[in-house]
Amino acid sequence: MNSIKIKLISSLFFTCLLLGAIVFLMTPHMIKHELTEDALKPTIRAYQQAIGQYQQTHPSWGTAEDAKRFALLAEARLDANSKPQTSHQIDSLVTDSNGYSLKPGPTHRAGDKISLDIFDDPEEIKINGRVVAYISPIDEIPLSASDKTYLHSVEETLQFSLLAAIAMILPFAAWKGSQITRSLNQLIEAVNKMAEGDLQQQVKINTRDEIGLLANAFNSMNTRLVNAYRELEESHQLIEQQAEQLKELSIRDELTGLYNRRFFNEEAKLLLSNASRYQQPLAAILADIDHFKMINDNFSHAVGDQVLQQVSEILLNGIRSSDLVARYGGEEMVFILPNTDQAKAIEMMDRIRLCIEEHPWHKTAPGLAVTMSFGICADNSVEQLQARLEQADQQLYRAKREGRNQVCINQ
Repeated sequence: MNSIKIKLISSLFFTCLLLGAIVFLMTPHMIKHELTEDALKPTIRAYQQAIGQYQQTHPSWGTAEDAKRFALLAEARLDANSKPQTSHQIDSLVTDSNGYSLKPGPTHRAGDKISLDIFDDPEEIKINGRVVAYISPIDEIPLSASDKTYLHSVEETLQFSLLAAIAMILPFAAWKGSQITRSLNQLIEAVNKMAEGDLQQQVKINTRDEIGLLANAFNSMNTRLVNAYRELEESHQLIEQQAEQLKELSIRDELTGLYNRRFFNEEAKLLLSNASRYQQPLAAILADIDHFKMINDNFSHAVGDQVLQQVSEILLNGIRSSDLVARYGGEEMVFILPNTDQAKAIEMMDRIRLCIEEHPWHKTAPGLAVTMSFGICADNSVEQLQARLEQADQQLYRAKREGRNQVCINQ
């Protein structure tokens, strides 16, 4: 990032040097040009007067004969009137508008045809707005001692001005470069934080130039990106919630909220496999609500549904978090109790049985009484789930035959 600051300082420095060099080289030429123009002014005025007087007495102008005749008639008058008012004396080449020499010289005579292309930025001599002749210095104007002193003073002034300009420009360039790099560093820092996962970034807008526009565009882009990411996160969470809900719906019984038979079969096999692997006790239990058909017939199916729901709630409250209970079908429930021996299984089921028996069923329907029978298989020698459930089912029928509302276990 420092390269931008260095480039800015360098560009301003070299631009200042270049402009200074151009001015330094052009100034002497311009001063000499001004001195030359000043030296030619008396000559130009003298030729304007002489040509004007000539044209008043002669009808033609612009031929070789006119040039010769003019040179003879005007020579004395021009010598007297063309003396410079300054100390500078300069020899010049003068032609009419068609290139015929109006003044003899070392290499030509009056009236000779001279190509206008040899003139280097000639001065025009006009009468009534019309160009009648051209004049151009033959040699460079000789500089006097005072001219040289003046030119040297100008050069020294230019040198000092250049140094002063550099001295002022460099601190300004450094200050301006620091401003630019500071703003760009803020943008770079914000982009790096976004790359690291901290998406919500805003940079200060301190200028109205292109960097300010860039910062404003970054802030707008960041706001849109953060909003889009937030919406995506919310959508993802909603999808996860819906997936979890669908999963729960697929493994739960709608009426009771207990696990369904399919989920029970999958989980029970895993629990039984782990118990066999680690040689831990496991109890399989089948339970059935006593006289449930009679409850539906005498109190209505709606009351029967409430009984199923309340019994299920009692079952869930009576087991541990490691235990598994499911609705096996109709009014029949099934349990898997990991790490549970016969005595512990009997104790848990008898406690649940008593809670069901003592539940205030009269609040659900006057005269309603509900009990439940349980059959337990805690024989660890039985390795297959279906075999354990069949033994638990046999004990459930035994509990039904022996009067219901009791817990039976295979011996």
